[in-house]
Amino acid sequence: MSWAEKRIKQYNKGEKATWLEKRALEHADPVNCIASIISFIVIAYGLWINNWAWIIISLVIGMLGHLYSWFKK
Repeated sequence: MSWAEKRIKQYNKGEKATWLEKRALEHADPVNCIASIISFIVIAYGLWINNWAWIIISLVIGMLGHLYSWFKK
């Protein structure tokens, strides 16, 4: 039995997830994952052309992904 299967059984019994597990599950959300990937690409482009506007846009995209998964709960 894998670690994930054991943890799922423990969650079903009422045990709470640790802080790190909650963060991992937050990043496993498809919308947040896609937003993080897009944000990484945009920040790399912003750093490449030395343009602060692109860097700030990438930070906003990343935060929108996090906010989506936080409010989805």
